[in-house]
Amino acid sequence: MKNTITSILIFLCLLGFIIYSHSDLIKICDDVSTKCVKIEDSIKNDKWDESYKLSVDLKEYIEKSFEPLSVYINHQDADILVNESLKLSQYTKYENKSEALSSIHLIKYSTKAIKALQTPKLENIF
Repeated sequence: MKNTITSILIFLCLLGFIIYSHSDLIKICDDVSTKCVKIEDSIKNDKWDESYKLSVDLKEYIEKSFEPLSVYINHQDADILVNESLKLSQYTKYENKSEALSSIHLIKYSTKAIKALQTPKLENIF
């Protein structure tokens, strides 16, 4: 009986962690996409100083936010976002519009892919 209760408690803790991590991951991905839209608008309007500041803020946000989620998601997915945000900050610093926009689109696509991959569906389980 004691083993059964312990197993149930461990299962409930694991389930709680998964639910919390999933909702946190979705929120972070949505925030990253929103920040990317702001950066994209500032680049299209040739506001390079503002876009550089926003891209550095995005890089710091990604590094800070995805660190605790590395237990829950694939490390390569988070690394791709960090690397592209680093590239984005350099592209905006040196005012390379086409490369900056392509990095933004890659970051937005990657966050969309992470959300789709981590959503519990039957096809993701098997």
